[in-house]
Amino acid sequence: MFARVQTFHQPTEKLDELATVGRERLAAAEPPGYKGFQYLVDREHGKALLISFWDSEEDLRRLEAGNAATRAQVKAEAGVEPPAAEVFEVALRSL
Repeated sequence: MFARVQTFHQPTEKLDELATVGRERLAAAEPPGYKGFQYLVDREHGKALLISFWDSEEDLRRLEAGNAATRAQVKAEAGVEPPAAEVFEVALRSL
């Protein structure tokens, strides 16, 4: 399993808008290999982490390849520039 991690630094209201945009986009279509996400918010410091989980690195890279349009849409809808993503292999997961 792989994880895609983005770190956002925005005012609290923008962090809430990002949560709304993310929820709407994921409800519309789930890409192949997608296994869910976590959105973590530190309102006091205006910081959030968006962590999505993927079956394979190939599934995640497929998303990355088509991500230019998504980045533009998030910028238009939420008014923020999505940060670059970091990719990690999930070595241990317990929920």
